[in-house]
Amino acid sequence: MNLLTPPPVEKLDPEYADQLRRELVRKVRKRQRPAWVPVLAAACGMAVITIAVVLLSRPGDDSGAPAANTSATTPSPTVVQVPPAKSARVSLDLGQASASEARAAARNCLADMSPRDNGNAPATSADADSATVRQARWIKTMAGSGAPRILMQTFTTAKGYWFQCLGDELVRSRPNGDSPGGLNVADPVLGDWRLQQGTEAGSPLLLAEYSFVTLPSVVRMELRIRWTGGASPWYGVTFSDGAGYIAASQPGAVAKRGEMEIDVRAFDTAGKQVFSDVEYG
Repeated sequence: MNLLTPPPVEKLDPEYADQLRRELVRKVRKRQRPAWVPVLAAACGMAVITIAVVLLSRPGDDSGAPAANTSATTPSPTVVQVPPAKSARVSLDLGQASASEARAAARNCLADMSPRDNGNAPATSADADSATVRQARWIKTMAGSGAPRILMQTFTTAKGYWFQCLGDELVRSRPNGDSPGGLNVADPVLGDWRLQQGTEAGSPLLLAEYSFVTLPSVVRMELRIRWTGGASPWYGVTFSDGAGYIAASQPGAVAKRGEMEIDVRAFDTAGKQVFSDVEYG
C-alpha cells in the first residue's frame, strides 16, 4: 500500500454540495424561533407519531454504522426523481377570513400568553380586539379527514408586537412587524418542518407541514412529497406579510430516511421562482 498517495475522493454531486452548503450555513446561524404545535393532528383526528427530521445526512448514507453483509440483503427502495414540471400544481387557498373570524382566532391564540411572566406577557387575549390584522387566510388541510381548513393569520398589536397564528395556536412572534434577521436574496425563506406519520384506510399516510417566514417580495410557496412510488402534486399557497403555512400529504409514503424527500420552492410577486430546496426525512 502506498502511504504517500492519498486515496481517491468521490466528487460530490453539485446539487447535493449546494444543499450541504446551505444547511451548514443555516446550522451556523442558529436562529431562535418559538416552537410551534402541529395543529392538524389534533384538528383532523389523525393518529400520528411525530418524526424527527434530519437535514444534514444524505439519504441512504449511514457512514457511522457498521458495514452490512450486502450479499445477504435486499437493495433498499429509492426515492423517485420526478422532474418539477411533471407534477401538477394544486392550490390550497380557500379565501380570506372575515374580520370576526380573525378576531376570534386571535383572541384564542393570545389567551395562552396571558398567565406568563407574572402577568408581563407581550400580549393578552384582549389585545386582539385592537390589533391590526395584516393577513387572515383559510387554507385547506391535508390530513384527509376532520377539519377541512385552518386559519393562518398575522397581526400586530397596539404595542407593536407581531404574531403569526395557526387557528388557536401561536406559531411565532417578534417585537415588531419588520422582516426577521437572517433572510437575504440568496436565502429568502426560513421555516420549521413537522413530519407526521399516520394511516388512512389502513395504509400509511405521510403529512408534511411547513411554517415559514420570508422576504416581503416572496408571495407564494409550493411543496411536494417524493417517495419510492412517485410524487405528490405541488401544493401551493399565496400569502403576504412575509409569513405563511403550507402542508402536503402522500398516501403510501413513510417518514423514513432514504425513502422520502420534500421539495419546496418559492415565487416572488412577478411569478419568478426565487428559491428551491430539498428536505430529507
